[in-house]
Amino acid sequence: MTRSIDSPMTLRLAPLTMDHLDHVMSWVNDHEVLHYFANRQASITRDEEARYLQGLITSKTDRAYSIFSGDDYIGQCSINQIYWPAKNGRLFIVIRPQAQGQGHGSEAVSALLDLAWRELHLHKIWLIVRRENRNAQAMYLKLGFDFEGVLLDEYRVGNTYFDMVRMAIRNPNPDVA
Repeated sequence: MTRSIDSPMTLRLAPLTMDHLDHVMSWVNDHEVLHYFANRQASITRDEEARYLQGLITSKTDRAYSIFSGDDYIGQCSINQIYWPAKNGRLFIVIRPQAQGQGHGSEAVSALLDLAWRELHLHKIWLIVRRENRNAQAMYLKLGFDFEGVLLDEYRVGNTYFDMVRMAIRNPNPDVA
């Protein structure tokens, strides 16, 4: 997939390329962001991140995008762990701390869902979010997600375990999926 996906508002989802490495490096070692990653607690070198991005770009089960508002880089979003037989995948999004609180997350997720339904023909998108992150849960509920359950002590960051809430949304036009 080589074309960019434009949202109805101001954001553009551009398929991830190695040209986006500098953008990703602008947040990937930010403690504020890393605190939400169970598997990324140590600093990441440019070479490590380049290898990771290359894996995403060539993956058959991941579709990753950089989020832009005009020329401004906002963050990353993706559908990962796509299980093609069931047509489902896991949503991921990160908004750079400098761009948070401006509605970009909701807009990017809406654009990503549109892509999931219209271009990937997926049936269901799921995600997990920390149980105490009520703002994110409220955003996902407004976008049409529903609760599927609570995963107790699912993530460990440092010496702290976190419960995760699983949420999902199904394609509103199941005949297409």
